[in-house]
Amino acid sequence: MKPGSKTIRRLAAAVFAAVCLASGSAYADRVITLTFTGDCTIGSEEARRTQEDSLHAYAEKYGYDYFFANFREMFEADDATIINLEGVFSDSANGEKTSKRYRFRGPVDFTGILKAGSVEVAGLANNHTSDFGARGMESTQKALEDAGIGWARGMDYHILEKDGIRIAVFSMDYALSNTIGDRMRKKMADMETAGEVNATVVLFHNGNEYDPKHNSVQESRGKAFVEAGADVVVMHHSHVVQGMRILDNRSIFYSLGNFVFGGNREIKSVLYPRDGGREPTSLYCLVVQAKLYFDDDGNYTGQQMILYPGYTSSEAPVNNYQPLRIPAEQAEAVLDAMAYDTPDTIMSVVGDDETGYARLVMPYLPSGTGKAVKRNTDGSPEAPKAYPDRNNR
Repeated sequence: MKPGSKTIRRLAAAVFAAVCLASGSAYADRVITLTFTGDCTIGSEEARRTQEDSLHAYAEKYGYDYFFANFREMFEADDATIINLEGVFSDSANGEKTSKRYRFRGPVDFTGILKAGSVEVAGLANNHTSDFGARGMESTQKALEDAGIGWARGMDYHILEKDGIRIAVFSMDYALSNTIGDRMRKKMADMETAGEVNATVVLFHNGNEYDPKHNSVQESRGKAFVEAGADVVVMHHSHVVQGMRILDNRSIFYSLGNFVFGGNREIKSVLYPRDGGREPTSLYCLVVQAKLYFDDDGNYTGQQMILYPGYTSSEAPVNNYQPLRIPAEQAEAVLDAMAYDTPDTIMSVVGDDETGYARLVMPYLPSGTGKAVKRNTDGSPEAPKAYPDRNNR
């Protein structure tokens, strides 16, 4: 198929008019391009690290450049690539939580895999960065810092800065959102009000694994983050592609699926009779590029999202830990998974003229008159509905 020769459209009427009104040319003095991927486990299950089909074995056989090779050029060209890092960087198994079914670890030197892939920031708020206790967490944070890679977790946010533009990156999981969520949202709102940052990004780790649809927690937290000042919200944990939402001209992605995921040696699919026999699969992934626009005074003026459908492996059902881009014909299934959970968005897929691979270009969303932050009497943003705690894998 020739590049650009096929166009696929999925349309739901509810927000069609709003999106069309929001679309248009993006006029701005400065543009910051951020790239987001799905779940990354740069290591292996502790019990399987020495097996020949583990990520460790692939690293030894193919080198550190192998894993992100198909996306390296894209990641090098952006201003920052941001991942969710599920697992620990540690040269010791001390503190291993053997009560957990899955414990993921890579040696400290595996930060070189992220460096080779041009990854600049890692979100650490998830259910696997504690697989080896406090020591494992501290080792991971130090390893990233020593490699020059930023990280964020809870109130420890990361600031990206370029050309005078400051973007805050927060990383939050379900447990943290129930304990310090109010503090984080207040901090986000206060930073924006004080002019300390020009834009805010939130990574949120939640969702039902292998579920084709996002859940009510994802929906309420995504809304709360936007109301507190987030300009982009990217979620992880379900391991499959889910939908998105545009709220106040800010983008919320409920799941991008997996990416370089050493936690599974095989591609996994789960049948959902509830959803007409749909079979979500960890083969599908999305890479999102967010172009954030600012005027000459640093005021945020709008955003445009470009989505790149892909596969997490070229050897399915075997996971070879090397995601790849795909042409429009193959991208139909990936984008159908997204559309199934996205009732309110128009999507258009085009073949990339330069490479022949699929991409989805979303309309430009101007910032408008600013975000309406709902606040309590003490000045803090309104908290979303509380949910009882539960165990995640």
